[in-house]
Amino acid sequence: MTARFVIVALLAILFGGCYGAFQVAPDNVQSAGGLTPNVEDKDAGLVALASGFDIKSYKVIAVEKFPVTDPAIKDDEDRRKAAAMSTILQNELVRRLRDTGLFTRVVNLSETEFQPGAEKTLRLQGVITRLGEGSQAARAFMGLYGAGAARAQAEMRFVDTQSGTTQLATADRRKASMGFFGGDTKDHWKESFDDMARDLGKFLVRLSNGQAPGK
Repeated sequence: MTARFVIVALLAILFGGCYGAFQVAPDNVQSAGGLTPNVEDKDAGLVALASGFDIKSYKVIAVEKFPVTDPAIKDDEDRRKAAAMSTILQNELVRRLRDTGLFTRVVNLSETEFQPGAEKTLRLQGVITRLGEGSQAARAFMGLYGAGAARAQAEMRFVDTQSGTTQLATADRRKASMGFFGGDTKDHWKESFDDMARDLGKFLVRLSNGQAPGK
């Protein structure tokens, strides 16, 4: 048994870098503007759409910085890490939304003052509800079995700036337990948020092509 454990641990260390963050079911999802994400989607996690929402009618989207509300954030060091991840998620969302080609303008509200004009505009708001570090040591030796996983969850809402109504709400959760020597927690978080932003963009493109949310 000891020899088997050592072999499994070595395989996890040597080859764990092939595995990154992966999507899991979000937990404790909150309602946003009357919408509760509860429809499973292969890209965006859980989603909820307002009746009649047409993503193609919006040509401008402004992206806010998401606060971190995870109760595990307790001290200044935690808050510094959380602030850094919040900035990373905002930047990735801006980049990935631009990549979709759906909008003529994507505004990063941490960099630019913005007042909506005559064009129909969405405001992307949200919170990071989970930012768990896990244990790199546990990931290094037992990550193959999910031990010590780093976790991240973001809940988003797309708000029509003219009416103030939420048109789309999503909840996406990622988990990472594999990486070289368990993988650095910050790297796992960064990958998680990049993947969230990328997959959200894929979902919006599908939506613009008339595809309904689904697995």
